[in-house]
Amino acid sequence: MMSRRWALVSVLFLAGCGEPSLGPMPALCSADGACPEGYDCIHGVCAEPGTPVPITVAQVGSIRGIDVRMVPQAKSVLVAWESYAYFAEGQKFVGARVTADGKISPRMDLVGRFVAEDDSLEPYFDALAMPDNSLLVSISAPSLPDDEMVQPRLITYRVSLPAEGNENSPPAFQPAWTSEKRLDTVGYGAVSIPKLVSRGSQVDVGYVRSRTTATDTVADLSVFTMQPNGTLPPPEEATYYPARSGLSVAVGVFDAFRFDVGTWWVLDDERPSAVYLLDAGGRIEAELGRLAIPVAVEGSSLLYIAPSARQGEKLNTSPVSGPAELRKVTVVDVGAGTLQTMETKVGTLPTIRDFPRPAWTTRAGKTSILVTPGQDAFNPNILVYTVDPQTGVSNIVHEIKRFSSRLVEAVRAVVVGDKLFVAWLETDAETGAIRMAILPEP
Repeated sequence: MMSRRWALVSVLFLAGCGEPSLGPMPALCSADGACPEGYDCIHGVCAEPGTPVPITVAQVGSIRGIDVRMVPQAKSVLVAWESYAYFAEGQKFVGARVTADGKISPRMDLVGRFVAEDDSLEPYFDALAMPDNSLLVSISAPSLPDDEMVQPRLITYRVSLPAEGNENSPPAFQPAWTSEKRLDTVGYGAVSIPKLVSRGSQVDVGYVRSRTTATDTVADLSVFTMQPNGTLPPPEEATYYPARSGLSVAVGVFDAFRFDVGTWWVLDDERPSAVYLLDAGGRIEAELGRLAIPVAVEGSSLLYIAPSARQGEKLNTSPVSGPAELRKVTVVDVGAGTLQTMETKVGTLPTIRDFPRPAWTTRAGKTSILVTPGQDAFNPNILVYTVDPQTGVSNIVHEIKRFSSRLVEAVRAVVVGDKLFVAWLETDAETGAIRMAILPEP
């Protein structure tokens, strides 16, 4: 489909016997990779030298943006996504590596055997790279039709990846847990999004369980602490922390940010809160602004983006306008182990949408990188900024032309080596594509 689109919008015209000339958009390279003078063949397209021409990593069905992940590797990035049970190939968690020069590996089945109901909510998953070239994949899903229990299922797999450049050899995967865990839920099909975070010698996976009391519906942040290989030490149980006080029950753990002695766990996306959890004990939950997007930690403080205001019908796909803000939540010990939160504005940001959520990359000793389609989810360009996390001062450094007007449902960005990998999921009513541009690190 993408090649047909390129053919329609970018055609190489020959003017008699003279030199070829280009129209207003880049053109396909010739069969032998030739381009007019002054243009390079970049990923099959004639463009000015250095142009970040996108590549198509995968053609997919119309999947959710949450189901596209990008995991840094030593010399490449692993793009992971999900094939649903009602797709022709069935329920799988798959991926492909992309190198700095844009080469895409053969597709790999990361977890190729997972039973899911094709007439129910699609599973959620998260993936975390480990130092030994393995991958941990945590999956949550509804119970199955013939299951005697209605509680959702949660399990973690250990995936041994092939060496980079040897992706013709398939990964090996196996359950890291002895059995699926079942967590309480209020209502059939209420499944939380899981989130993995490394603590060095340990790995945590967070999940939100919901339950009812005599007077209310409550939520707990459930944290399973694993060994680096994904196994659960006895008694293989989670630690539960009351959460979402005065808020609706969260639909999942949307992110986690590690600092020296604790973790910020981000719950929900529309009415988010963040749980500050110290390794040695101590906890407080901060209610964030509606649609707030936590992006990083500065010391032990949590940075988040208050996005630009939705316009019109105020749907997630509606345009937005006005500046966004970078804000900071700091936890203060006021004595006797009592914690309080204090929120401050760091600075003003350019126009930033809450959907798709912007990608934020933290770099030690450097400015951070922010990637967003800006004002419009159908923007034909992806915008790349550098942001000073201490002042919010931002500068635009790249404008990636998508050569597409489809809806952008997800944006991802990581730095590997001296390259910035920017990926996005774009969809229409029936199909989608995971696309990527590879840029010099700004």
